[in-house]
Amino acid sequence: MGNGAILLAAGAGTRMQGATIDKILHPILGKPLFQYSLEAFLDSGMFSEIVIVYREDQQKEALEQITHEVICDSSQIIWCLGGKERMDSVRNGLDALSVSADLIFIHDCARPMIKASQLRDLSENAQTHGAACLAHSVSDTLKRTDGNSLSLLSSVNRDNLWAMETPQVFKFSDIRDAYEKASEEGIHLTDDTSAIALLGKRVQLVNNSRPNPKITTPEDLDRLAILLQLDL
Repeated sequence: MGNGAILLAAGAGTRMQGATIDKILHPILGKPLFQYSLEAFLDSGMFSEIVIVYREDQQKEALEQITHEVICDSSQIIWCLGGKERMDSVRNGLDALSVSADLIFIHDCARPMIKASQLRDLSENAQTHGAACLAHSVSDTLKRTDGNSLSLLSSVNRDNLWAMETPQVFKFSDIRDAYEKASEEGIHLTDDTSAIALLGKRVQLVNNSRPNPKITTPEDLDRLAILLQLDL
C-alpha cells in the first residue's frame, strides 16, 4: 500500500475582501499559491495518489494547467469536487481515493510553505503513533472576553496550548471511520484532528519551527511574499 494525499483547494476565500479572485491561484514570486504545496508533495516521492479537491469547473481547469506544467505523468492525480464546508470536501476526497492507502495526508493549500522534509517527518510520526499533525506552541498572551462588548474578563493560561497546522496525517481506515461518525452524529468539524478524537484516538504533534502561515486576508499575501523570499 502507498500513501494518499488530499490537497484542499476548494475554499471560498471570503475574507480576502476582493483582493484576488482566487487566493489558491494567486501568483506569489512567479508561482500560483497552489503550486508550492503540489511541488512539496511531489518532491517527497511518498504518494501513490494525490487527490486535488477543487471548487468549480473553472478553477479545476486552472489547477489542471498548473499540474500539467509541474508533472509530466499525472496518473497519480485524482480530481474531486469539493463540498459546501471543509469537512464535506475532506469526505469527498476520502471517497475519491481508489486504493486503501496506508496513510492519508490532509493539507490546506492555503498553507503554501510546507516542505518535503516535513512530510517525511510527519510520515515517520504517524507510522509510530497512528496520527500526526504539524503544530506550533502558542506564545502570544491570550485573553478571554465576554464575546459581546469585548470587555476583558480574564487571562488564558497558554501552557500546553498548541496551534494546529496542516498537513495532518492519519491511517486511512481511522480517518474514514472518524468522518463517518461525525456525519452520523451531525458534528461540524473545522479540523481533522477533531474528527479522529471522536474515535478516542490521540494525535502526535510535530513541532514546526518554520513559518507555515495560512493565507486568509489580503495582508497575508504580502507577508507570504517576504517569507518566501527569505526562504529561497
